[in-house]
Amino acid sequence: MSSSGTLKEKVRHFINDILAVPGVIECALVSNDGILIGKSFEDPISAQSFGAMCATMIASSEAAASVVGMTTPLWALVRSDERMIIIVGGGPRLLIAAIVDGGADIKEVSARLLDIGESIGGTL
Repeated sequence: MSSSGTLKEKVRHFINDILAVPGVIECALVSNDGILIGKSFEDPISAQSFGAMCATMIASSEAAASVVGMTTPLWALVRSDERMIIIVGGGPRLLIAAIVDGGADIKEVSARLLDIGESIGGTL
C-alpha cells in the first residue's frame, strides 16, 4: 500500500487484507498496549475487550518464552474445536488479532498474516 491516504483508509485497507486471508472470520488491529486501532467486529465493546486481551496474551507469551530462553515468538495461538485466535505482530507498535475457522490451515494463515504484519509495520 502506498503511503498516501488517511490513517483511517490505511487501517481499513489492512483490515480488508486480513479478512481476505482464507479462514479469517473477524479481526482487529491493536496497539501493543491493547488499544483498538481498527476492527471488523460490529460490537465495539467486545472488540475493545478482545483487543486488550490479545495484547495481554502476546505479552504473556513473550514473557514465558523469555523465561525458558526462547527468542520472541512470531505469533501466539489459542485453539478450540471450532475456532482459533492467532495474534501476530504488525510492526513494532501494532498487533493483528484474527479469529480463524478451526479447519483452516494454520501454517498458511500465519504466513499470510505475518506478511500483512510486515506491510503494516512499514506503513503505519
